[in-house]
Amino acid sequence: MGIFARLESFLERLFEAPAGRLGATLQPVLLTKRIERAMDSGKTFEAAGIIVPNRYDLHLHPADFAAFASYRGSLEDDLAHGAATRARRERYHLVARASVHLVADPAVPRGDVRVAANVVDDAGDRVPQQVLEPPSAQTMVLARPGYEVAPPDSATRAFLLVRTDRAAQVRFDLGGALISIGRASDNDVIVDDPEVSRHHCQLKLQHGAYSFADLGSRNGSWVNGQQVSEVALGPGDAIQIGSTEILFQVRG
Repeated sequence: MGIFARLESFLERLFEAPAGRLGATLQPVLLTKRIERAMDSGKTFEAAGIIVPNRYDLHLHPADFAAFASYRGSLEDDLAHGAATRARRERYHLVARASVHLVADPAVPRGDVRVAANVVDDAGDRVPQQVLEPPSAQTMVLARPGYEVAPPDSATRAFLLVRTDRAAQVRFDLGGALISIGRASDNDVIVDDPEVSRHHCQLKLQHGAYSFADLGSRNGSWVNGQQVSEVALGPGDAIQIGSTEILFQVRG
């Protein structure tokens, strides 16, 4: 580590942590900063793009953990949504939905945060590194076993038109290989519909085309009037989840 990197690290430790040493309480903004730092330090450069961790376990002193207890679930959701938003902004790739978990750990000093960041699949299992094939115009580039990363044209040409009940229709441009939809704030597309599950369904880009999959939702999913668990999507397909209609479209 060079002298400037060591100086930067020292200043970060001085002004960010541990908060308890300065007589202040641990604030959510510090959790966000630690996640961002772990994301940047955990990125890997591969032929498919920049892969970053998508699961962040934040280890806190039990007293700090207790301070967040009354709203821990919503805080974890908000932090996960923030991580996903930052990954999209920085053009990082996530192999599955971002998640954040607060952990009580007596080994962590009061006011400090220690982050364990990992690349995991939808089941929460760690995903091993894999040597990637070079990109070509005809094939997808695999970022991890079973997860494709979109080539430049495939994802950016597709978009969704989302309408819940009589609300105004909202357009969502697709820009990644995995798009999650539901009520929870860590989804890529957040739907304000009580009939929609927290993590209701997802769109996945495979071999240049998107497919739709229901994630075991409470009320099910329909595509073009037929209840489905998983199906390939084509331009103009109408997805119905709860009282929300989602039109899948692709620009010519």
